[in-house]
Amino acid sequence: SLSAKMNAISRPFTLLATAAMLVLGGDHPPGEENEDCEAYNEMDLRLAGASPDAGRVEVFHEEKWGTLCGKPDINLAKVLCKELGFGRHIGIFTIAPKTPVENWISDIVCGGDEASIFECKHSDWATGSGCSEESPPIAVRCEAAGLDKVESIPRSELILPGLDPSTALSPYKAQHTEKCGVLPSVLPFGNNQTASFVYKEQIQKWLEDRRERLEEVMCRNPKANPDAINNFPDLRYNSFGFDFPHDSKKVLGNDILKSEAADALREGYLSPNAKVFWALDHQARHPEKLPEMSEASKAIFRNLSRDGFVRIDDFGLDMNALQETADWALNQREMKNVTVVLDDGACVMARPKVPALDPLLTNETVNAAIRAYLGQDSVMHGYKILRVSKRLAGADNYIAADWHHDRAGRRLKLFVFLHDIDNMGGRPTEVANGTHNLVYWSFEDYYTSRYDNEYIQKNFQVHQLGGPRGGGFIFDTNSIHRGSPYGNAKRETIILEYHNEYKCPAIHSLGMNVPCPSGDQYMAYHKL
Repeated sequence: SLSAKMNAISRPFTLLATAAMLVLGGDHPPGEENEDCEAYNEMDLRLAGASPDAGRVEVFHEEKWGTLCGKPDINLAKVLCKELGFGRHIGIFTIAPKTPVENWISDIVCGGDEASIFECKHSDWATGSGCSEESPPIAVRCEAAGLDKVESIPRSELILPGLDPSTALSPYKAQHTEKCGVLPSVLPFGNNQTASFVYKEQIQKWLEDRRERLEEVMCRNPKANPDAINNFPDLRYNSFGFDFPHDSKKVLGNDILKSEAADALREGYLSPNAKVFWALDHQARHPEKLPEMSEASKAIFRNLSRDGFVRIDDFGLDMNALQETADWALNQREMKNVTVVLDDGACVMARPKVPALDPLLTNETVNAAIRAYLGQDSVMHGYKILRVSKRLAGADNYIAADWHHDRAGRRLKLFVFLHDIDNMGGRPTEVANGTHNLVYWSFEDYYTSRYDNEYIQKNFQVHQLGGPRGGGFIFDTNSIHRGSPYGNAKRETIILEYHNEYKCPAIHSLGMNVPCPSGDQYMAYHKL
């Protein structure tokens, strides 16, 4: 392993350059967990799936939780996020329960200004049309904290290589070009691709639409467009998206985004958000020149660039101080602006200020590697404390248990372990090696970002990211990953989130339904 001194502190920091599995003895147990059952009132709402800011919405009635069903409309998301106590709505989608639950309310229609979902038009309890394709189980993405530190950029001043900012998010419009039977060799939208995804029925329709679109685009210029795609330098693809080798010399910088081949790739394959994320992230993935940095920073950067993650076995922090803050914050159940209890205590999330993290925020070894990976103007936006408890029983009610990416493009999260986390029973984060550079065909839809476990295990090298107390890992949330739901132990971590400083303002200026930064954290905004 490699070692380097942390800035301004004496304890050593060690990088685990290998991806060996750690099986640890558990000398440092998690903090005490409040085992009291949560008390709920009639008509209470919650987000199911043990995520603090996204999930299927459920209502408490007759001592049982049940679904809400309605037309997925942004006005409905606006009312729900407000009633759930969030700052604003990000988006609305649908997730069917994996195990049967009551359908309490259906046929919901909101105007957007209602103070409660019960002021909207809806059926009586357990009546109405129920859940259907037109009125599915409702899930929302909400933003929990203020964004006063995220500046807005006038859309006319945005720099999106290869894109016109004024039309960057315009959806594809079919022109009903006569079919010519010409398709490129890059064909990821076959019927057999449904096996890669969790939500196969929705994916089948999505694949059919994408094939029709691709053929239409190719047939507009059948002598040029297919060849442009087939000859794109170093292009690799699968059923999820495309990428280039991390060390490719043929796609350095942003000039490749302005080519005719890139135009054909965008028009034939990519959703609006995918086009934007490609433009925002390509330069960082394939920089023309790297900054100067220490050998330890280079080692962190090399591992991130090659694998999408890097293990650190000691961040050099005062763990007793961190544990003291975590124990206090995770038990402040009445302070809803600080602590959120999810799924009867399956997960507890807290967002207090944590002064004991300050040495990490100013550590130049870590910061230099992150700047090299995200771009020189990078920022740590915030952090949170997360406990996954022993009450989490399997994958059915854990939204992070499906293999997925975060639909936010290139960004980093840094995990600090508050106790030893065993790969065998400690519910570690799992990452599919080398998926971090993928530009996914679509970033908008929930069902296009959830992947079949058997397919992932068969086709990718999967790493379990456990480790010792005081250590942790850094990983790109654009990687395909999941939170393991299996185990017999609690897991307590502190999670920090990093972006390129330009990214979130660009996303806000375009009006994209992407939480950037994530709202479920203490907003710190520390420029690296």
